[in-house]
Amino acid sequence: MQDFDPKAEETAIRAVLTDYFDGLYHGRIDQFAGAFHPEARLFTVADGKVSIIDYGPYIERCRGRAAPAASGAVQLAEVLALTVTSADTAHARVRDAFPPRTYVNDLSLAKAGGRWGIVAKVYHAE
Repeated sequence: MQDFDPKAEETAIRAVLTDYFDGLYHGRIDQFAGAFHPEARLFTVADGKVSIIDYGPYIERCRGRAAPAASGAVQLAEVLALTVTSADTAHARVRDAFPPRTYVNDLSLAKAGGRWGIVAKVYHAE
């Protein structure tokens, strides 16, 4: 079993979260997409039903949106909680904004091939 240094893993995860926040805010979609594992899934509730979105269609939808920075919106990039549960799994609860909405996201992360990535995102607008 590999050595497990939670602090080092937390630092690496925070770098992924920075790519997530900054890529979204500035419209740098390749940076944003890089925060995710390519097999990631997103979940939300719409009209009383769980809606599941695959990574590819989600990223393409994001490519078509104007960046919040372009409108002068203030960046909201808040890590509410971060738990490194093992050498290869973690959970982060974050808050961000894509005006006019603010979102709380529960992000499950996995470390594969030596790299952390978001594998599941459960989100809702506040």
